Formats: sequence, structure tokens, C-alpha cells
Amino acid sequence: MTTIIDGITMCEEKIKTYQNETKNIEIEIGKRPKFIIINASNDEGNARYIKGKIKEGEKAGLRVEVVKFEEDCNNEDVLNIINRCNEEKIPVILQLPTFKHLDTKKLMESINYNVDADGFAREWIGEINLGNDKKLAPATPKGVISLLEQYNVDIEGKIALVIGKSNHVGKPLCTMLMNRGATLINANSKTKDLSSLVKMADIVISCVGRQNLIKSEDIKEDAVVIGVGFTYVNGKQILDFDVDEIVDLGKAKFVSNRINCTGKATINSLIDNVIELYKMNFDIK
Repeated sequence: MTTIIDGITMCEEKIKTYQNETKNIEIEIGKRPKFIIINASNDEGNARYIKGKIKEGEKAGLRVEVVKFEEDCNNEDVLNIINRCNEEKIPVILQLPTFKHLDTKKLMESINYNVDADGFAREWIGEINLGNDKKLAPATPKGVISLLEQYNVDIEGKIALVIGKSNHVGKPLCTMLMNRGATLINANSKTKDLSSLVKMADIVISCVGRQNLIKSEDIKEDAVVIGVGFTYVNGKQILDFDVDEIVDLGKAKFVSNRINCTGKATINSLIDNVIELYKMNFDIK
């Protein structure tokens, strides 16, 4: 029997803990903690993600400030906001993608690690590579790990297949799984025979966004299947593997098949990062 992973319940329970944490931070610093989201884009996906971050952040007791730039903005405009966050120790995220004319790499690198709520800074990636990922890590991999832990998925000694090698999701997720004792396989666009790798894997995490990438018949008995990437079919957002078939087959032990499952866990982890940054910057226990 296949159990559908429900990230909603887990995230709602964590929000209650975050509310207590933000109240404690407010007492310590004398004002309500906040984080800033920079949106230098007209991307529809950005607007949707930001809406979710505002909603969950405010539920957790945080103030969420969105700085929206129009297409006539330049690098200096965005840098001014980033520098303010660096100076005032305000956690910040630069929502990706940005306008094409902006130097996204330069802007991302200008965010100090101690205000980097996304966990993308080299210092945080370095900590992950050293095995220190329990407090702050990129939000999506951190969210995936939290889902696995919520369902008591045994990672140690298991074969974990991560499909995708992006710097912000695939690569750090691979390292975080290895930190927990997984035997790691990474597949990417150059992989010749994905099917044979899926058949071997105890844990399959797809971070691509391509429909029917994973064949349901390849799923191993009692495997765990997590979808991170998504795509659009006829205007409808779906996960990047045929979840219904995997569930109906009944071989997998756990499957995430809700669009907002890993998305919700990602936002949850972002909030967790913000709280950890405040605790670190203001020496709050």
C-alpha cells in the first residue's frame, strides 16, 4: 500500500513552533523580526511563490517586506536594497529569476551569508559539504529532508537517486543525503539509462520538471518517491512524474503527489532559515 506524503500537516505544526520563536526574538531585539523579498522580475511564478511566502511568514509571526522593481531597474537599484539588509542584518532573498539584463550572479554574491535566507551563500554550501546542515541550508533540499524525517524514512544505507544537478536544489540535496548515510546516485541530462537507475533506488527525488520522466513500472518495491520539479500541461501545474500511476501500482511505500507538498515544505524551511539567522546575528538561544 502506498502512503501519500502530506507536507501540509507537518508545516502547520512547525508554524506553531515558529510563532514561539519569533515572539522570543521580538522580545530580545525589541521589534518584530522581518525578512525582505526582492522581486526584480515580472515572472508570474515569482508572484505566486512570493504570495505563499508572505502568507506563511506572517502566520509564523514575521513581517514580510516585498520590494518590487520594474523592468527599468538596474543592478545598483537592487544592490542598494541588498546593502541595506547587509548593514541592518535583515534576512533577505532575491527571488529568481530576475530580469535578464540584471547581473544575477553578482547580486546573489553581494548578499552576506549572515542575511542569506535562501542558504545559497558559499559559506552555507561549504558548511553542508562539511556535514553541518542541521540549522541552515538551501530551502528546497532542507524541505525535502524534513519530509523524509517526518515520515521516518530510513536514509542511512539506502540507495538515493537525485535527478537534477542545479546548484540550489540537486547538488546540495545530494550532499545532505550523503551526510545522512545514503549511497548517492545523481542523474542529469547526460544520463544514458535513467530507467536502470530508478530500478535500483530506494529513494527517488526528481528535481527536473518533465512529465513522465519516471516510469511507474521502474519503481522499486517499497521505494520512496518525491517530486520537487513541476511542469505545465494544458495550463495546469503538475508534478514531473506520473504520480497517479505510481500510487495505483501500490509498489512505492511513500509518494508525494500534492503540488504544494514540497513547495509548502520549502517555504517552511525558508522561515526556519530566517529564524536561525536572527538567532545567530543577535546571539539568541
